[in-house]
Amino acid sequence: MRHQPAFPDTLNMASYFVDANIEAGRGSKTAIRYEGKSITYQEVFEQVNRAGNGLLNLGLQAEQRVLVCLQDRPEFAYAWFGTLKAGGVATQINPQLPAADYAYYLNYTKAPIAIVDAAALPEFEPAIRQARHLREVVVVGGDEGIRGQWTAWEDWIQKWSPQLEAAPTSKDDPAVWLFTSGTTGQSKAAVHTHAHFPFNTEVYAKAFIGMRESDITISGPRLFFGYATGTNLMFPFAVGATTVVFRERPLPGKLFELIEREQCTVFTSVPTLINNFLQAPREERRSLTSLRYMWSAGEALPRDLHERWDREFGVPIVDGIGSAESFHIYISNRPKGPLGEADIRPGSLGRLVPGYEAKLLDDEGRPVAVGDVGTLWVRGDSVALHYHAAYEKSKEHLRGGWVVSGDKFRCDEQGYWWYEGRGDDLLKVGGIYVSPLEVENCLMQHPAVKECCVIGRDDDAGLIKPLAIVVPNADYLAERSRDLVRDELIAFAKERLARYKAPRWVEFRDVALPRNDRDKIDRKKLRSDDQPPRRQP
Repeated sequence: MRHQPAFPDTLNMASYFVDANIEAGRGSKTAIRYEGKSITYQEVFEQVNRAGNGLLNLGLQAEQRVLVCLQDRPEFAYAWFGTLKAGGVATQINPQLPAADYAYYLNYTKAPIAIVDAAALPEFEPAIRQARHLREVVVVGGDEGIRGQWTAWEDWIQKWSPQLEAAPTSKDDPAVWLFTSGTTGQSKAAVHTHAHFPFNTEVYAKAFIGMRESDITISGPRLFFGYATGTNLMFPFAVGATTVVFRERPLPGKLFELIEREQCTVFTSVPTLINNFLQAPREERRSLTSLRYMWSAGEALPRDLHERWDREFGVPIVDGIGSAESFHIYISNRPKGPLGEADIRPGSLGRLVPGYEAKLLDDEGRPVAVGDVGTLWVRGDSVALHYHAAYEKSKEHLRGGWVVSGDKFRCDEQGYWWYEGRGDDLLKVGGIYVSPLEVENCLMQHPAVKECCVIGRDDDAGLIKPLAIVVPNADYLAERSRDLVRDELIAFAKERLARYKAPRWVEFRDVALPRNDRDKIDRKKLRSDDQPPRRQP
């Protein structure tokens, strides 16, 4: 493989992403913009060191986990990199979970220390009572009343020295646990080393995408999500750029405001947010002309949605796919940059990032022909070692350096990759596989559809047929009956797809479709909800 960066045997991620900026003379440059304030790389360096010293003072041992449960704020960077610099393992989770999930993560990670946002305390505190290994809780934000029971970050951080020598970790030592989205049960942690994140940063962010020191980044997806940890924290820090972070919900109005005010150049998004931008009222919109490109990942981006964005805003969309197992994106479109002019093909996920290998195999493990659908195998030096405490899952999905996720793809003669869905999402209709994404992409082109998901349902004969669950555009539905719109959608699909791919049924929902903690439509829940109740014996 080409583009294989080399790293020294002794490597600490915090030195690569934080300390290197001081060594490069960027200490006075703005690293973070937060609530109208500028935070320099020198300030970040010192706060990371203080956090690392504080964690060591709390008794953190080498490779012990620190559970980071924070909103998007500067303290996320300080706590996360401070953990790494001290020789610990960073594990980040969503700060908007129910108590039962927090209890699971505390016991699964065996973290002796948790750094928690005050906003999460109402749900986090009940979980503490069930935590067998937790010794210390440091709370960020909140009022004075919190400081009596828990260690308050604002007081604690100032006690420690702003100087800290990075722990002499190996490039192969565990550094970060990234959690899967939990589509087949409770989330499991993909264990990554200190070299995995710099590797992807070098081959993808720098060599393929062309991140610049002059960039100003912002993200809709939150920092706990590995996708955004990369694009809105690690990638800008790796080139000395500036990141904009904010705690509020990532709604279009807030993002429009910040992108214009901060003159952001790189925006991290997901298809759901892209759709919300397109539906934003005119009076809420602001200029996006400062953006040179926008990332999209996390879920499939329908071609129609991509083309509508192009017509409306004209900001190039860099669509790609990655995973918790690979840390970040390994197949991607790209903007104009180090490899020349932009290479963006709507509907496609782009080309393989140099530095990674990929192949498509059938169910018997044989290579498929060009253009045929197969299971994706991908390999590169950012692939996780294993899933913690999940031996069978590790054997199934992490095979000798290859990630075998179950995702179905095809690759055309020009080397562009096309996502067909997860293997367990595909429907076999009349003996032929049907991709739910293909049907969804078709339906999303109809003006009645705001969002939709296609799953399988048994007909009267017990044969699987496509069911489309649709959240309609209220204005369209206000002028027509639901029965009429249902017939319209089925006919619309039959005109554009093979007839067996068209939905047999269309059901309308008046509320948004359920999503998991990575903001992907929760197909598993929709399938479960659609199952008929079991008969009692």
